Amino acid sequence: MELFYRTKGNPTNPPLIILHGLWGASDNWLQVADLLLDNFYIILPDLRNHGRSPHSAEMDYKSMSQDIATLIQKLHLTQKPFIIGHSMGGKALMTLLLQNPEVAPKAAILDIAPANYSWENDSIHQILSDFMLHFPLSAYSKRDEIHSQIRKTFSSETLCQILFKNIRKGNCGFEWKVNIQTIIENIPTLLSWPTSSTPKRIPPLLFIRGDRSDYITDKEEQTIRQLFPTAEIATLKNASHFLHIEQPTGLTDMLKQFFSSL
Repeated sequence: MELFYRTKGNPTNPPLIILHGLWGASDNWLQVADLLLDNFYIILPDLRNHGRSPHSAEMDYKSMSQDIATLIQKLHLTQKPFIIGHSMGGKALMTLLLQNPEVAPKAAILDIAPANYSWENDSIHQILSDFMLHFPLSAYSKRDEIHSQIRKTFSSETLCQILFKNIRKGNCGFEWKVNIQTIIENIPTLLSWPTSSTPKRIPPLLFIRGDRSDYITDKEEQTIRQLFPTAEIATLKNASHFLHIEQPTGLTDMLKQFFSSL
């Protein structure tokens, strides 16, 4: 599968690929990309079944990691890229690194661990998937009307923005960009993590968690240490799971420091 991607910045800068999370897309990361432009050449792909990339009945981390590897080959970069992965994108990135640890000189995993998560305890994904599945999007003729209805349902501006960015105008009216049915069918796979042994080598890794997020608790930190014993784990203050939306400056400061250090 050939992923849609957008680029920002000077191609002579070190390349940096940013992988979004579930329900996200490349344009969710434009603010972070703008804060990194002075230091990096930014590559922002839409993962399969998201954004402007193709839809597929296959939705697992092996397939997504292969998509990313194909994209890197297609880009013909003059040096290996740094890679960032948030949430689902972070799991896809870890899968890629375990298969090919030499693909990147350094990588950052944002607010996710190589762990199994429970659908029953994951209210964010339940809320978003239920809303997208049942909201009569095609019945509306104006985007403003859709936004108004979404705001009546959600008090969280973060969730509203995720939904707004997932709307597009198709040939038959408004539609969701994401492949909702396939994603929902594969939610157990996306929340899980296959048992894997400690790799013999891995590039320097930085895990960043939000201090108001429960995706990397002490239990998940232990799991990270078991699989990636040399990884750094840092905490971003005043941030939930959507740390790139809530604390873009603090996040980019941490990323700049990590990727620029020897």
